[in-house]
Amino acid sequence: MELLGFDLSVTWLLVIGLVLVSVWYDWWCHQYFQRRGIPVADYIPFFGNILQFRHGVQFTWTEYVKKHGRVVGMYDFRRPVLIINDPDILKNVLVKNFSSFHNRRISPLGQKPLNRGLTQLVNEEWKEIRNVITPSFSASKMRLMSETINECCDTLVASFSKAQEGGRAADCRVLFGAFTMDAIARCGFGLKVDSQQNKDDPFVKNAKNAFDFSLFNPAFLIVSAFPALSPIFAYLKFDMFDPEVMKFFMNVTEAACNMRKQEGQDASKHIDLLQLMLNAHEDEEHEEEDTPTAESGQNKGTAHRRPLSTVDVMAQAVTFFLAGYETTNTLLCFTAYLLATNQDTQEKLHAEIDNLAPTRDNLGYDVIAKMEYLDMVINESLRMYPPAVAFERMCNETFSYEGLTIEKGINVMVSLWTLHYDEEFWPNPTKFDPERFSPENKASIKPCTYMPFGFGPRNCIGMRFALLEAKMALVRVLQQYRFDVCSETEIPPKLGKAIFLAPKIMKLSAVPRN
Repeated sequence: MELLGFDLSVTWLLVIGLVLVSVWYDWWCHQYFQRRGIPVADYIPFFGNILQFRHGVQFTWTEYVKKHGRVVGMYDFRRPVLIINDPDILKNVLVKNFSSFHNRRISPLGQKPLNRGLTQLVNEEWKEIRNVITPSFSASKMRLMSETINECCDTLVASFSKAQEGGRAADCRVLFGAFTMDAIARCGFGLKVDSQQNKDDPFVKNAKNAFDFSLFNPAFLIVSAFPALSPIFAYLKFDMFDPEVMKFFMNVTEAACNMRKQEGQDASKHIDLLQLMLNAHEDEEHEEEDTPTAESGQNKGTAHRRPLSTVDVMAQAVTFFLAGYETTNTLLCFTAYLLATNQDTQEKLHAEIDNLAPTRDNLGYDVIAKMEYLDMVINESLRMYPPAVAFERMCNETFSYEGLTIEKGINVMVSLWTLHYDEEFWPNPTKFDPERFSPENKASIKPCTYMPFGFGPRNCIGMRFALLEAKMALVRVLQQYRFDVCSETEIPPKLGKAIFLAPKIMKLSAVPRN
């Protein structure tokens, strides 16, 4: 067959036709927001905006918002994603119309048991599991867990003492990371792993390997570009996390569960997340009145609450560890850095600590609750360096607000970094100023401009535990030491380029107090 003077076989005609159709389809997909009159960030054919994230998603999204406004479209390969950084719209999305946005996007590389974790569950399953776990983070449970956290702090203080010998710099990321691992292992699994002293502990090694992944993992990118391939990748066991790591944590959780069963009634003495879930696991299925709650905003009369399965218990335990380890470590590292570079703030915090909690045995849940300036420092640290720079919601029911329509199936991203550095809401945002969160100033903070733990019914369920853990660790170290910069301190610190800001290293001087 002749075409434009060239002799072409039927095969070549089919190939050319397929290429042209593919190019047209790619162009059509990348016109989604343009067809709806929504501003769009510059993108690359086929890849969309994904390649631009290598320079740091927080900076990339901030540029999008500055250039195109607080509502801007982007493309994850061909998948449309809507970035919303307008506080009024966010209040409607996250709270008032939560029923239309109660899910998160499910990871394309579903992996057992994480695919049963609270962050991955949707609809009624998410609501049921959340209702079972919520009591685990009540004030009464935190009060009891504070004693365990304080014991973990004993080793943390000893580690700082050893690290600063001879005037050496302390690697806060290593020290706080080991403490965080111990605290979560104790309060989550009821395990004493002593990662602060035994670096060769299997729990320690597997925990570190669990975080050795990248959003630019080839398998993750391919499945993101071609979602239809997900079942094939699942069959071939291409996972986000090392399968051996997941197997280890499943075995640890299973062994801990079996141990509790052997203890019988004595198991009730344990105050940790695992035991509270096992209690729910063993409950008889019963019928109860389902009253309106903040989680659903609806009354559905009567409903059956099923007990947690063994897989569900494992999934929540592993998710609790993965979600809490890196984020709390990051919070402590950046708070220490900000105190080291703002000595006047550190002096004020020392004064509050000396007044309310001068010694180890003075410290507890109730004392932490009284420390206003500590709370101000932590909040400002979370504003400047939110451990996770963004969070997302999936639209499960078409929603309209003041001319903006978000269609079912569209993923909504919230760029926390962009919101936390918006000069309209935070004057001089690059300045570390805990007074922004004083009792007098808190009331003037516009809702949905500060959300380090998310916002609304699907916010971080472990927020109360994470804050208690971080505050107790900080107080215990500051009772004896003062943070200062040294020749090895990176100013400004190098930030993570993915969703998490975690620095690779954080070297500071820990100077003994007189």
